[in-house]
Amino acid sequence: MKKNINLKIIIIFCLILSSCQNNNELEVLPVERLFSSNPNPNLAPIPVMNGTISFIPGENTPEDATYRMYFDTSENPNTVFDLKTTEKKYTNLRINETYYWRVETISNKGKILASSPIWKFVTGITITVRTQKDLELLGSNKYSKIEGILVIGDLINLSGTPAPSTDINDLSPLSELTQVIKLVINNNNSLKNLNGLSNIKIINDDLFIGQGQDLKGGNSSLEDISALSNIESLGGTLIIYNNDNLTNLTGLESLKSIGQDLVIDNNIKLDNFCALNLLFNNTGLSGNYFVKDNSFNPTKMNLIDGNCNK
Repeated sequence: MKKNINLKIIIIFCLILSSCQNNNELEVLPVERLFSSNPNPNLAPIPVMNGTISFIPGENTPEDATYRMYFDTSENPNTVFDLKTTEKKYTNLRINETYYWRVETISNKGKILASSPIWKFVTGITITVRTQKDLELLGSNKYSKIEGILVIGDLINLSGTPAPSTDINDLSPLSELTQVIKLVINNNNSLKNLNGLSNIKIINDDLFIGQGQDLKGGNSSLEDISALSNIESLGGTLIIYNNDNLTNLTGLESLKSIGQDLVIDNNIKLDNFCALNLLFNNTGLSGNYFVKDNSFNPTKMNLIDGNCNK
């Protein structure tokens, strides 16, 4: 009888001890979000082609925990990414698109320890590609229209130090593209031609073939822009800047109107402007005319009169 009493006491003590231990286990809190770029797209647009979503472990997270991220364009995201670190690198998102994500903290035994709320962000309207690999990835989307800004290379901050030239040498992956709001082709010293852009008919705003100042920017190997032959009008400014091997503007023969300025500057071999005859015969330049530091620098009246080459 005494043994039974002692056994019951031991069992009760063990249950109490187990309960106390369970009560002393600390609750694992959900992860907290941390962005590598500002989550407010009005302040700093979320990158489209390459970026990182970062988060920090919640309080009491075990050191050996892993994470399960749900990330896509659904309000309740369900595309799963298993992560061993507290960041998710992404590439090739869509412009001006809302993306949603949440994170579960997972124990080393596969148990869900904590779940975050669902967060969201909106991507920017600029696609920047700086490598041939990224350009091919962009081309795999088969876009016919980009309702934003396409930067092939860099849009140079005139007050800063320009980035090294890209390795882009072939634009053929973009052959499906017919329309873009603004197109920048700049800082691509391996690019010899614009083949691949021949289906573009509409550029709503600016076209920059080279951009910068003080000899920063440009496309030093570019020889041929004839792929632009289907473009009839630009809503904004046309800049052709610092393309050392460009000798003529063949490809712009169909251009009838430019909504703002024409800037052709520092193309040291450029001596033939005859492709602009239609533009000036049509009195199609609405803005200012800036032509200087080329091999040949015709005045606006020269072009109107047909004196278009050296």
